[in-house]
Amino acid sequence: MQAERARLARNTDVVFAGLMVVQWIAGILAAFLISPRTWIGATSHVHTHVWAAVLLGGVLAAGPVFMVWRFRGHVLTRHVIAAAQMAFSALLIHLMGGRIETHFHVFVSIAFLAFYRDIGVLLTATVVIAADHCIRGLFWPESVFGTLDASNWLWLEHAAWVVFEDLVLVVSVRRGLADMRENAEREAGIEQTVEERTHELHEALARAEEANRCKTAFLANMSHEIRTPMTAILGYTDVVEEAKTPSEQKDALETIRRNGRHLVEIINEILDLSKLDASEMRVEQIECYPLKIVADVVTTSMARAAAKGVVIEVEVAREIPERIVSDPTRLRQVLLNLVGNAVKFTRTGSVQLVLSCDRDAELMRFAVIDTGVGLDEADAERLFQPFQQSDNSMARRFGGTGLGLSISRELARLLGGDIKVRSEVGTGATFVFTCATGVLDDVSMLAASPERAKKEAAPAQNAAQLEGLRILVAEDGPDNQRLIRFMLKKAGADVTMVENGRLALEAALEQRTAGTPFDVIFMDMQMPEMDGYTATRTLRDESYAGPIIALTAHAMSGDRERCMEAGCDEFATKPIDRKQLITLAEEWACRKTAA
Repeated sequence: MQAERARLARNTDVVFAGLMVVQWIAGILAAFLISPRTWIGATSHVHTHVWAAVLLGGVLAAGPVFMVWRFRGHVLTRHVIAAAQMAFSALLIHLMGGRIETHFHVFVSIAFLAFYRDIGVLLTATVVIAADHCIRGLFWPESVFGTLDASNWLWLEHAAWVVFEDLVLVVSVRRGLADMRENAEREAGIEQTVEERTHELHEALARAEEANRCKTAFLANMSHEIRTPMTAILGYTDVVEEAKTPSEQKDALETIRRNGRHLVEIINEILDLSKLDASEMRVEQIECYPLKIVADVVTTSMARAAAKGVVIEVEVAREIPERIVSDPTRLRQVLLNLVGNAVKFTRTGSVQLVLSCDRDAELMRFAVIDTGVGLDEADAERLFQPFQQSDNSMARRFGGTGLGLSISRELARLLGGDIKVRSEVGTGATFVFTCATGVLDDVSMLAASPERAKKEAAPAQNAAQLEGLRILVAEDGPDNQRLIRFMLKKAGADVTMVENGRLALEAALEQRTAGTPFDVIFMDMQMPEMDGYTATRTLRDESYAGPIIALTAHAMSGDRERCMEAGCDEFATKPIDRKQLITLAEEWACRKTAA
């Protein structure tokens, strides 16, 4: 608003500067037309009115013009203009011999001065014209009222009319100022909104550029991460074909297996990230046993650690609950990532997994402590951003997509906890993972015992066996048929293989009618003639109660729920993991027997 008033004052100053010059010229013309000369007998000379118009009018015009030239927009300038304008009105009244019509110049001038929207300017003009009328009305009434016998109080009547006009103009000025204030506030609000939107757009642009940079880096990293194991897989397949000794074949096969698992890990990380980004990741709340999950994680990670000469140690620092309510699959996933990273970044030394529980807060705490390369505070926070490692060289030196920790932290938060890191460069790192335990009132607590932890973490010596189990497998891929049959038969199962859902439906119902139902059915969900969804749904409609496990390559968000809605009891994704396949068969066969 102040800027708008200043602009208005400067523009009005210019208008009055021009008006002063016009009034000066008009006064001179009026003087020449009305009384150009005065006579004394036969002698004449220029009338004093002409000199007054020329000289006094010039002085009255010069002051405001100078002020506008040097101090346009200044407060003093408008008050000088107000005083000079009223003086011009007095001069014109004098030149016209006090004619009543000339007094309208006063009212018009005050109305013009109201353009400043400054009540002080009106006050200055009123004081000047009132003083002029008072002084001249008392001592020279003819020059202002056109008569010698004017009342001594006539000037007060004129002043009263001026004050009346002032009051009307003050109301108008105040309303004008209110409108200006409202407009200024509205414009300020619009400008602020525009600035905010502009700032948001800049931020959005920056985020988009960063996202594009991350996407480019991600694609480049994925290309590297996928091509590297694929090179090994394809290359070592040739080695197997040409190997001359069993040891050469074994080494080549182990390399193929290791790189194949790495590809599966990459695919799983990408799928998990997409679910988290879409807010479609769901966690279960079922009873699970943290010490057994830790044992499984250590067993899985032990081979890789042993190959590097790194020892994995498990310690129960404080008593922990025997069981908690959480999602065992996601809990295992987070721990596998943290322990796997610790092994990856530790050249020599050990990796410790310390378990404890805050019973009051109902939080389980897993501390993964390594003696690896460590990292500084800035790098520590950046680790939890997608596609990030502590620096660009890490991906080249140690591999990895940079997705694991980002996914793990989001999973930890979904589990009711978080992941924090403490580290210094060169001294290793400590990642503390917490998750909610659920109510612990009636849960047995296991005392702190390193021996117990070591015993639980010891690798199992005997794999699950399927002796005597009759298993139906519906799978249309010949290669997968041979692989699944081989795994299950080696574990002792009697396997019936069919190639589509219709044959699976017929076989399952036929064996049930014969009184020898299958113990477990593994059902591929995408098959010709009749898919697994239809076959499973039809079996359930026929009151088939045996366990059906979905076996599918579909692992996107919603695929598990779709399988469960069709009537499946469990969900497993390809590629097929032998241990998981046998464990699922044994577990669900036992449930069937117990039922």
